[in-house]
Amino acid sequence: MSEITNIELNAEEPENIALAPQTAYPNVTSVVKLFFVYLVFLIIIAIIAAIIFMNTPQEFPAVKSIFKVLMNAAPILMAIQYTLKRSEKQQGYPSTINYNKIKGWLIPVLIIAAAAFSIVLERISVLLPMPLKIREIFERMFTRDIFSFMSVVIIAPIIEEILCRGIILKGLLKNYSPNKAIFISAILFSALHLNPWQAIPAFFGGLFLGWIYNKTQSVIPGMIFHAAINTTGFAFLFLGNSKQDLPDIFGKMYYPVLLMSALVFTVSCIFINKKVKVAVTNQSLITNLQSLI
Repeated sequence: MSEITNIELNAEEPENIALAPQTAYPNVTSVVKLFFVYLVFLIIIAIIAAIIFMNTPQEFPAVKSIFKVLMNAAPILMAIQYTLKRSEKQQGYPSTINYNKIKGWLIPVLIIAAAAFSIVLERISVLLPMPLKIREIFERMFTRDIFSFMSVVIIAPIIEEILCRGIILKGLLKNYSPNKAIFISAILFSALHLNPWQAIPAFFGGLFLGWIYNKTQSVIPGMIFHAAINTTGFAFLFLGNSKQDLPDIFGKMYYPVLLMSALVFTVSCIFINKKVKVAVTNQSLITNLQSLI
């Protein structure tokens, strides 16, 4: 088959059209509220982390690293739990996460697209250069060990995609047009990074992640792409100080590499758009039936 078409009938969502909610969770107001709730969760976790780190002996660095991974994930996990409870209260049933299977060919295409997009994003990020002091803070936060790698490359892509695409975007797509829903979810994804140096690239990354979710109705492609992006960023972060920027790495070949990366990413998007048709979900079926009544 040259295309992917998923028809999902989720047993956890209402089968009776009459019981379907008029407004799915979330809307724009709910997204704004979620951001501030996330800030509260972040402050609570920061206080707990400070207490734990102050009372952990220096001779147990692995213990601190494990706690750091847990603390980094905790605010997002708390936000996921919050959104599930809010969706259940508003809809009468909690939001469910779509893990629809994807074709095998999509995995290498997403990884290649992510590698190319990382180079483009690096060029976008230099529009607002990160001060050396801020860079040093990031390097201290993410030490060169397996725990930081797991946090950045495995855990963060999974839980962030579940929240931002699996719950938030899925609900937004029921309330707004795809373009508007993807834009709103990208704004939230950007804002959750809480600093402009990550927020700007995250916004553009969020647009693609929202687009690929809408195409496949699955969080799996986003997790793959997100993990590949973070892997590249993790590698860039820990290059030597003299080679922190891509122009220093590629030298005179930087702009040809940049143009080639933009071309590869564009071709990847065109290829995905041609081969993957927008999945049909239970909510889509409900909407179409309602329009006939």
